[in-house]
Amino acid sequence: MRRIRVASLLVCVTALVLVPSAAALRFTDNSYNVPVGYTGEFYTHQFEGEGGCGPALPYSFTVLAGALPPGLVLGDNGNVIGIPQQAGTWSFWVELSDEDPPSADWCTPIASERLFAITVRAGLGIQQQSLRPLVVGRSFSLQLTSAGGGPQTWSVWAGSPPAGITLSRDGLLSGTPTAPGSSTFIVQVEVDGRTTTQTLTFTVVEALEVANVKVPPAEVGRPFTLQLAATGGRGGRSWSLAAGAALPGGLALDGTRGVISGAPTVAGVFPVKLAVTDAMGSAGTADLELAVARKLALANKQLPSARVGKHYRARTAAIGGIAPTRWKVLNGRLPAGVGLDAESGVLSGLPRHAGVFRVSLQVTDALGASATRMFVLRVL
Repeated sequence: MRRIRVASLLVCVTALVLVPSAAALRFTDNSYNVPVGYTGEFYTHQFEGEGGCGPALPYSFTVLAGALPPGLVLGDNGNVIGIPQQAGTWSFWVELSDEDPPSADWCTPIASERLFAITVRAGLGIQQQSLRPLVVGRSFSLQLTSAGGGPQTWSVWAGSPPAGITLSRDGLLSGTPTAPGSSTFIVQVEVDGRTTTQTLTFTVVEALEVANVKVPPAEVGRPFTLQLAATGGRGGRSWSLAAGAALPGGLALDGTRGVISGAPTVAGVFPVKLAVTDAMGSAGTADLELAVARKLALANKQLPSARVGKHYRARTAAIGGIAPTRWKVLNGRLPAGVGLDAESGVLSGLPRHAGVFRVSLQVTDALGASATRMFVLRVL
């Protein structure tokens, strides 16, 4: 009989070892030690359970009512994680439950609910959010600031600033950019053991400069157009005349399109200083020289007389205009044996008959301007 009792006791003990007992399900004490969060700073807290069918079987955590602070989420494993976005206190009910349905037939799932609260305070708050583009070759300096107060220690947490720019421990970003491009990096500030980070993006552009442009020839009374151009900078460009500068009469500058156009009314050589600015306020200047020729005309001079059978040569002269010029007989006729050189306007040849010859000559220049005049050639 004693042997039977001992055997029965061993079977009972073995059963207790092999089949976990289901104790009351509750949150651990550490679950109630909810830390304070700070806006903009990484936050994590682990809710834990004990009793019930665990830890042999996994627990499940769910928000039943209320809400977590904006930016935080509760995972099924009980981990609250995220970056709080707003200061304040948020209360919420969390349900702790056994695995349901259970993966072991000895477990009868139960649940427990408790009210928790998370308080979020204003964080260190790195204040630089938007940065103006940098310019290659121009010195740059920016003091980073944080709302945390106290001694602040700054560092680059990930990535790197643009080439030529460094970050000091006191938060000064400075240097001279050496190449165009875009750089994204993360800075970190530490205040009294707390840290926060901020992602910064710098865009580096080439310096705004007026491009070399070939100034076309201009002539009084003829249409003129000069398209200006610039390189570097960022965004739309705006053109203007520098202080004290002026264009020749008849010409105007379209500041939006960067076009000088019109019909000059006065001849001469005019130095013009131009300025261009871009969307971020960078500026460039250029000095141009506009040469305006006189209006094309034929010189008012008489042709020398010619003699029959003797070589004749006389040059008509054009005033103003833009070379090259072309000549032609517009009306009338030249003496037999005398011709007109279309490129030089020279009359030459051996006249064969005496007489008085009236001829209208026309000259046209490179801009399409033309001038006409009646000449009289006497052949003796």
